Amino acid sequence: TEENSVLSGQVPAASDVDGTIASYALDTGVGQGKGSLTFNADGSYSFAPGTDFDGLAAGESRDVTFSYTATDNDGGVSAPKTVTITVTGTNDAPVAVADIQTTGENSVLSGQVPAATDVDGTIAGYDLATDVGTGNGSLTFNADGSYSFTPGADFDGLAT
Repeated sequence: TEENSVLSGQVPAASDVDGTIASYALDTGVGQGKGSLTFNADGSYSFAPGTDFDGLAAGESRDVTFSYTATDNDGGVSAPKTVTITVTGTNDAPVAVADIQTTGENSVLSGQVPAATDVDGTIAGYDLATDVGTGNGSLTFNADGSYSFTPGADFDGLAT
């Protein structure tokens, strides 16, 4: 399953030579920090990786296992069997940080956007999502996150 996708499944059907299978039980869970598992008596299960696998790079994978037993209608319990789930990393989106800057009406403001974070690795570059708008001034924005803003003439004479 992908790192951010819930996987629903069913353990393989058990057999019993002298009766029928009454239920299934979880023997060993996936463990701390390896997502969350819901296991039902009919052998169905749901595995949610949660944020525990966000650090996997795109295409990188890690196996998670759990074991279960089957119980027949006479109370006999099988040996534990293991289910392996392979979690494959995806490219998680970076997280940008908002910022506020001030400058005088006739002063150029130069700066650097706050560093974004990416659980998969480093930030390759920054892109401008919204320009400053007509009449507000001019903005030079660079891929490294540095910028320069020159206020427009519309800011002259503003009351404070």
